[in-house]
Amino acid sequence: MRHPATIRMFASAGALALIAALAGEASAQEAQQVEEIVVTAQKREQNLQDVPVAVSAFGSQQLEAQSVQNLTDLSAKAPNVVLAPVGAYPYASAFFIRGLGFADVESTFEPSVGVEMNGVYLARNSGALQDFFDIESVEILRGPQGTLYGRNTIGGVVSVRTKKPVVGAGFNGAVQVTVGDHGRQEGRLAVEVPLGDVFAARASVLYKSYDGYNRNVTLNKREGDNEVLSGRFTLVAKPSDTFDASLVVDFDQEDGSGGSFRNASLPGNVFYQLSPTTGAPGAPPFTADQINQAKNVYNVFSGTPSFAEIDTWGVALTANWHLDYGTLTSITGYREFDDLVQSDYDGSAANMFAALRDQTHKQFSQEFRLAGEFGDKVDYVLGLYFMDQEYAITNTQSGLLFGGASLKQIASQENQAWASFGQLDWHVDDKMTITAGGRVSYEKKTFKNQPLGSLVSRTFEDEWGNFSPKVGVNYEFTPRVMGYVTWSRGFRSGGFNGRASRPETAGPYDSETVDSLEAGVKSELFDRRLRLNGAVFTSNYSDMQVSSQRFIGGKYESVVLNAGEARISGAEAEALWIVGGGWRLNANVAYLDAEFVSNFTDLDGNGVAEDNSDLPMAYAPKWSGSVGVNYVRDTPLGEFGFNANAVYTDDMYTSGGALNRVSNVQVRPSNTLVDATISLTGTQGWKVSLWGKNLMDEEVINNTFNIGPLGNLRIYQAPRTWGLEVGYKF
Repeated sequence: MRHPATIRMFASAGALALIAALAGEASAQEAQQVEEIVVTAQKREQNLQDVPVAVSAFGSQQLEAQSVQNLTDLSAKAPNVVLAPVGAYPYASAFFIRGLGFADVESTFEPSVGVEMNGVYLARNSGALQDFFDIESVEILRGPQGTLYGRNTIGGVVSVRTKKPVVGAGFNGAVQVTVGDHGRQEGRLAVEVPLGDVFAARASVLYKSYDGYNRNVTLNKREGDNEVLSGRFTLVAKPSDTFDASLVVDFDQEDGSGGSFRNASLPGNVFYQLSPTTGAPGAPPFTADQINQAKNVYNVFSGTPSFAEIDTWGVALTANWHLDYGTLTSITGYREFDDLVQSDYDGSAANMFAALRDQTHKQFSQEFRLAGEFGDKVDYVLGLYFMDQEYAITNTQSGLLFGGASLKQIASQENQAWASFGQLDWHVDDKMTITAGGRVSYEKKTFKNQPLGSLVSRTFEDEWGNFSPKVGVNYEFTPRVMGYVTWSRGFRSGGFNGRASRPETAGPYDSETVDSLEAGVKSELFDRRLRLNGAVFTSNYSDMQVSSQRFIGGKYESVVLNAGEARISGAEAEALWIVGGGWRLNANVAYLDAEFVSNFTDLDGNGVAEDNSDLPMAYAPKWSGSVGVNYVRDTPLGEFGFNANAVYTDDMYTSGGALNRVSNVQVRPSNTLVDATISLTGTQGWKVSLWGKNLMDEEVINNTFNIGPLGNLRIYQAPRTWGLEVGYKF
């Protein structure tokens, strides 16, 4: 797909911007050194360069300069990080860090990368991809974070903080309107209001609508459209120097058609001859026009219309007591998520297989944490954690595959999790610090399942426990160069298969663990004009949970098994260089070697355990990286800004990976995505920005979906898109 008009528009805008920039001078606001970044990766505020953890941090100004709209826009902008939506479910996250992750919407399965919103852990990846608005910061922690963050963080943690009002800061706010291609219309509003000397409030709202970039040839309509209404209210109280609290209430409503699958089946698959996208000869015969339209990867041929209705809301209450011996923090969270999603799983006009998922998820969590110091030698963090979850789904499957009937599966799960944790940092002297910590976890799950087409339900119950330790040492070679070595363990919960069609495949399956050894360095060089951080690591993955699909006795069946061991090794580096004259360069590069090393598993149910050793893991590109440039300059019209990023990702398997043994159907070829933003900011608070994403119009497979002998499906990322933003801060 090519858009000459879009290219001409950006070329013209770039030329005008260049003329304006040349007429000006370097911005008076330009920093001559890398700025200090404060992060909370270790549950307390620290300088990024003092934290012996591989972490990338993005502040509000950086997110705005790059026109970041949700977490997927940060994919590969941090090393060894793949952030994507799950197939036809744009609200659900497929997050992978250092080859470890999870790409599914089944809520009985646990994620591998933890997502936090204002300190509250989101227990499910569904609902984790809300649009960004009024965001303060994003931190991406790489490697197991089991000690301080707990279960289901074996890959790492993505922590999002929204903007909070400041007591005594006065009235302020911002408004922004965006228009763009594909019928894009957006409006954002944030208002902060002082409420006396103790309280301050901030309210923000987002409205967004756009047309889909898929055309359904069979139904003669656009698909992938979406309408979003999100809001957030934050109240902050600071009655004294020894106590402060914040209350955040948010909601998100989405209504659209969701994503659309393309049939990518192979010869021998049931769905192979049903769609012109496979190139299959024979029945039914496809016209020359259909075959020609199938060459466009954004044309789909589903006979069942897809739609997605999402409703989520949550509350986070944080209270801090600043005591003589430390800070006592309480974080209370509650969230609900409901969705109704219909998808066509044959990708053809034949109406062979469609599913309607109606699910709801509720979670309550409570964390108590005490952080402080013993003199000037020891820093400590101690905590207790509890979570209670409830989940229910009615999954209705229909189509010719079921004789034209509609069959229902009804499942539910209750889960309680408890944990206690602690970490001590002993400052041996001015240069060396030794870290030791651990987390004891226990959880219990009760799963009820009425299989597809059955009138009988069955209840399953199991429990799991784990100890996740961490030890490390870091040494300050100079005031601006620090090295560290850590060993840590991560834990992903065991569970049950919410798609099970028989009691034998319901589970339970065991928990999985990752032991990781990492060595890294953090440095600021050349009078702090260059920040250069890097790490090497190796991880041993035990009892890895893998899923596969098969079709037995006329029923589509999902299986989850523990598949032996895997080994992951890699290296990564990221840099920020203040060039001068208004120029800043940032870059990262990552190498990853992720494969199974001991894996004999019967995934297809034929009674034979295949040797899967040496097969690559999913979402684990061998090479990835990015290069970005930021330029600011004062002009007679205001401050001119230019930001561009090129992100490279090597070829990789997507959902299911090589274990499904389906040739290269589930491989996403290597690609380079280029984004850019041009802006002009006036002294009176107004700002105009023109942004473009995927400027080279790459056709990138987002992920694939294997349904065993039935076939394979693909869904693609968005083509080139652009938007024009006009904003005003007051």
